[in-house]
Amino acid sequence: MSDASLDAAKRARYAVWVAFIAAIGGFLFGYDLALTASANRYLVEVFNLSEAGLGFITGCACLGCIPGPFLGAWLCDTIGREKTMMVACGLLALSAIFTALAPSFVVFVIFRMLGGLAVGLCSIASPMYIVEIAPPAQRGKLGVMYQLTIVVGSTIAPLACALCVKLAGNESWRWMFASQMIILVFFFGFLFLLPKSPRWLAQKGRIDEAKEVLVRMNGEEGAEKELAEIKKTLAEDAGKTGGVKELFTPALRYAIFIACLLAFFNSWTGWSGLGGYIPILIEDSAKTGNPVPPVILQLQFAMTYFVMAIITIISMFTVDKLGRKTLWIWGSLLMAIFTAIAGCSYHFAWGVSMTVVTICLCAIPHGLALGPLPWLMMSELFPTRLRGKAAACSTTFLWVLIYTVNQFLPMIKGASVRSIGSEAGLFWVFTAICLFSLYFGCKMIPETAGKTLEDISVTE
Repeated sequence: MSDASLDAAKRARYAVWVAFIAAIGGFLFGYDLALTASANRYLVEVFNLSEAGLGFITGCACLGCIPGPFLGAWLCDTIGREKTMMVACGLLALSAIFTALAPSFVVFVIFRMLGGLAVGLCSIASPMYIVEIAPPAQRGKLGVMYQLTIVVGSTIAPLACALCVKLAGNESWRWMFASQMIILVFFFGFLFLLPKSPRWLAQKGRIDEAKEVLVRMNGEEGAEKELAEIKKTLAEDAGKTGGVKELFTPALRYAIFIACLLAFFNSWTGWSGLGGYIPILIEDSAKTGNPVPPVILQLQFAMTYFVMAIITIISMFTVDKLGRKTLWIWGSLLMAIFTAIAGCSYHFAWGVSMTVVTICLCAIPHGLALGPLPWLMMSELFPTRLRGKAAACSTTFLWVLIYTVNQFLPMIKGASVRSIGSEAGLFWVFTAICLFSLYFGCKMIPETAGKTLEDISVTE
């Protein structure tokens, strides 16, 4: 292998390492939100929750996430992307400690919302950092890494929770939330190893530092080319305000519309809601048979996310080759089919094993496309001067939608049971939405694979 090839391989490994550190924010996101799904069955008893109360306690962290992107966008532009992730670490640590020690429902909710604020900061800072620092040829793969770490975090959480259940019984929910501290310590330390975003440095006039980072990622020739494009874009943007109002000008209105639709279909095609209730959904399918032991329930929960992790790895290595549009179309079609099958499983009482299988099937299209692509593309669609604010708007909208699906899912499920005698109606609602997502993929979603951020920053 030539020296040039060795240097290129070394740069590619470095880019993966840097993206991996930033993507640990996604791990914390997945781990934190999956904890509630594992703890729900205990929280229902501890706080005597109704259907609406269960929806609120599951979604309250998402309420905290809603202001996170706007605060995160301001912090990202002011102190940088990696320092914003450090702030998120501190807030998550406070949330983990005081949620675990919560003496009442009110205290629990307050600190879950604080944790949600931290997750909201990570949800803007981590994907933005990754897409800004990744070489164009690797951007899709490295961008999907954020979704992969969300899934890995969601897979590890029920395994950790199974251990807590075995050791602590009914008080295990406190240990579940406290366990976040282990990951937070490592994440905070790793963040000091990250270089600053070259686009943030260029915006601040620190061109030489920006070039140094780009050379480490792209080599001398690639760095010169990308830096020239960044300078050109900054020159064109000189004098422009970069305010939120500019997002709704004719030139950018379509981009924000696409970003909002990506957020909607990420949340309401099924998994973003189902993921918060998997242990309860499995227990529901066992009502006519023997109850599922708590530890086995957590392991079945982990299995569903393990399937998604495998599929997300496949997505990482296909998103730049097949393109965003192709993956979205297939993801929407498969999710429509699998949610329809899951509804039949409940309606015709096919049993616990089939329920676990169908939920695992629903994990496949989300891991392939409907989960990772919105996080990737919401940071791709906008020019550098507006990326923080645009990503804040679309990510905030996404968190509102995730909250709504978590809040209303138990009520939709209850209404389905009362009207047709099973939970099937919940899944068939998702099937209908997936068909709209399929139309969106065929007719509207833009293709951004293989282009520099400057090439795709303004859509027609």
